[in-house]
Amino acid sequence: MIFPQCRFVGVNAGFLKNGRPSTDLIHAATQYVIVPGEPGIFEIYEISSPGTGAMLKEIGAVKKIATAGHTVIYEGQVDLYNRAAVVHKALQLCREPVNTVVFQGFDQHYSFVQDPSLTELTVVDVYDTVPPEPAKLAYNLKKMEEIGMFGDLSLAFKYHLIDLRQHEDPSRTTIFPCNVSGLKGEFMSCLQAEPQGDIKLVGCEATKKAFEARFPGKAYEHVNICPIARVKPSRPFLLRCDQQDRLGPIEIDGVPGAVVRFTANPPEIYEAVTQLAASLKDKSPDR
Repeated sequence: MIFPQCRFVGVNAGFLKNGRPSTDLIHAATQYVIVPGEPGIFEIYEISSPGTGAMLKEIGAVKKIATAGHTVIYEGQVDLYNRAAVVHKALQLCREPVNTVVFQGFDQHYSFVQDPSLTELTVVDVYDTVPPEPAKLAYNLKKMEEIGMFGDLSLAFKYHLIDLRQHEDPSRTTIFPCNVSGLKGEFMSCLQAEPQGDIKLVGCEATKKAFEARFPGKAYEHVNICPIARVKPSRPFLLRCDQQDRLGPIEIDGVPGAVVRFTANPPEIYEAVTQLAASLKDKSPDR
């Protein structure tokens, strides 16, 4: 896959002179030139040449890497720094014989994606719970993705929502950690009296400890819903937990991840994601 940063891409309708690449000077940072022709028609050239100064350089070797018949332009503008989203858009448009998509950014700069592939994106599994809805971690991450806060991290998020309603059981005294909209049962946060009957306690280890401290010796079944206890990750992950000693970088079965507090705000989530991305980069075999 080729997906250069827009600062390495120039757009020049006059790049070709009499069918041959121009001998004019070009911006020193330029590595690719998009050449527009008829409306909707584009060709792309890769250039390699030594810089001749701070701003301009001579054009050296030139190679056409995308022809008009294999190139389309995306209709509309995109956030070129939201690389995962742009790659997904390119994948939707690349159907034989098209293998290259030209994109215009909101700032009027251009770039392109050739032979798009998800293999160059790092998928991060995100584990969250509902209700309440929307799931707080997933909701904030999606909003941050939309505005491109993760820039060139080349991350893609896959969301896994654990629905607490699956543990409702009207035939038993079911107790959840706290009162949230949509759950039917009792709640540890507002129990007025000692629970009776066949008790099912749905919550994490902290909920379990709180129950045993309040009702010592009381018989119950514990359903541990903490993602740290339930998840068997096969790739990087992000989840939330309210146990202070578990916050931050973590590994489960040797797989790296990050834990944010249950009420994490966007800056905290951003910090966790960027730290996780940095740790993955450090462990990359290319380093």
